[in-house]
Amino acid sequence: MAISAFPPYPPTMTTYRMHGSPISPYARKAMIIARLHGISLDIIPAKASGDAGYTGGANPLGKIPALEWKPGQWLFDSAVICEWLDAKGQTPLLGQGELRWIHLWQAALGDGISDAAYNLRYEMTRPEALHWPQMIARHEHALRASVDTLESIVGSLGVPWTFGNVAIVTGLDYMDYRAGHLDWRGRAPKLAAWHEAFAATDAYRGTFAYEGS
Repeated sequence: MAISAFPPYPPTMTTYRMHGSPISPYARKAMIIARLHGISLDIIPAKASGDAGYTGGANPLGKIPALEWKPGQWLFDSAVICEWLDAKGQTPLLGQGELRWIHLWQAALGDGISDAAYNLRYEMTRPEALHWPQMIARHEHALRASVDTLESIVGSLGVPWTFGNVAIVTGLDYMDYRAGHLDWRGRAPKLAAWHEAFAATDAYRGTFAYEGS
């Protein structure tokens, strides 16, 4: 069935449902962008449901986030959701022309940090006899190299929020959570100072959920 066949939300609809968790950097990106644009999200807490993953069938891949943008019609993955939410804002964060590609590159690097941190954690929590040392080294190298790259270009990452740096901020937080032994702040002091400026914002504080985890 074509997407156009789905009825639009009623004009008075101001809240959108989204499967997610603030522990997920991918869901958190969407939460931050929604907050920046004044868009209300009704978060459906992610719950593992066997083979169906975390979304109860809303996303056939079972992954979060998944956002109901039309009745019974769910958007995924986070890159699609974030761009859709941003397009609904009065002043989109995603730049135009060459700046658009810079923002998308930054977003890809931020997501890559989250991917590597997740995969590293998954590998290291398996029984030690099943650890794959080369894969652990590969993920750790990717994280260190990404932090080094960001440290070298920190002056161009932008303050305040942009479409690209949302993913970088949330990726670095997730790296703290899943790969804290790599101590990215000690490795990249300029990046750490840049990150700290975002930690004071309402969009950041209202979505941060790692303390005490």
